[in-house]
Amino acid sequence: MFAALFSLTVTLYAAILLFFILGLFSTRESRTENQPFVSIVIPARNEKDHIENILQDVTHQTYPIDYYEIIVVDDESSDITSNLVNAFSQRYPNVKPMSSQEGSPHLKNKKRALDVGIRASKGEIVLVTDADCRVTSRWVETMVSYFTPDVGFAIGHSQVDSNETLNQQIEALDYLMLSAAARSTAQLGVPFACTGQNLAYRRAAFDEVGGFSSFADSLGGDDNFLLQAVRRKTSWEIVAALDPNSFVRTVPCNSRSEFVSQRIRWASDSLYFKEANPLFFIVIVTTFLANLFPVVFVIGLIFGLGSLSPLINGLAVKFFAEGLMMAKATRLFNNRDLRKAFVSWFLFQIPYIVYMGFTTLTGKSTTWGGRQS
Repeated sequence: MFAALFSLTVTLYAAILLFFILGLFSTRESRTENQPFVSIVIPARNEKDHIENILQDVTHQTYPIDYYEIIVVDDESSDITSNLVNAFSQRYPNVKPMSSQEGSPHLKNKKRALDVGIRASKGEIVLVTDADCRVTSRWVETMVSYFTPDVGFAIGHSQVDSNETLNQQIEALDYLMLSAAARSTAQLGVPFACTGQNLAYRRAAFDEVGGFSSFADSLGGDDNFLLQAVRRKTSWEIVAALDPNSFVRTVPCNSRSEFVSQRIRWASDSLYFKEANPLFFIVIVTTFLANLFPVVFVIGLIFGLGSLSPLINGLAVKFFAEGLMMAKATRLFNNRDLRKAFVSWFLFQIPYIVYMGFTTLTGKSTTWGGRQS
């Protein structure tokens, strides 16, 4: 019975990955040359090592300088982040420093900082990235080009910037697989997820769903919950930005424990999708079970229960499906060098996803920007 459940689960999981792969073949997109006023909003907390890099990037864009503003919201930094931003604002008049302390006490952490910036923004289009990211000189121009009249939300791609160590390669590949799934489902018209490191949406769409108010108590929500709110509550189209000039790079985690903690934080509100997007919730549960069953099988074998063949067969199907997804994603995003980390990632993700799942269910707190969440 248990072997049959594992077989059924891994078959469903493989079918989901094949669905994602199908979406990665889609190149459907529409572009515009319109140049509306844009507001770039960057939340920053203790980012003294990175803030000048992203500000250097966003102040040197191909987009007309009179057509965009840069709002940097300091989120209670204890270092010199705010001083560095203030210094930049003296040289670049379109850089506008703000503080999250001006925001609503009902919003948590990053959402409060973003809300402050968005509420103060003047742009028709809001562009969001993180303070530890890097963008191309055509980032604004390219992201804005996806806003044809019916589009209200554009999902951008982000990737880990360094692949020097095995840990970084595993993190980069893991992130690539997540980003590939986000791009695929958006292309197929059923957007599941996005990243707050590279997002764009109409201010009108943000206001139409009430901003972050409907999920104010959640730890996350500045990206995925907002995406689902726009999908469910408005008629705006949601698209993926396919042009490499729109891609964003982010720094890797400092350690494997920081990486796992980050993923736990991302997964902390998974139960929300049970109502917000039942199809995505099924994907989340199936992914968890497809990684849980092998662990249970191994424990059973240690105690002399069950047989080895169902485990080998199930892992083979999982390996093959994930390998196909990895091959397509690394080719699509020009990250073929990450293929050498696939076996390590495959072995690592099983215990990490199981641990992440149980930690999420038990409500264990995580650290975010030096704050306990």
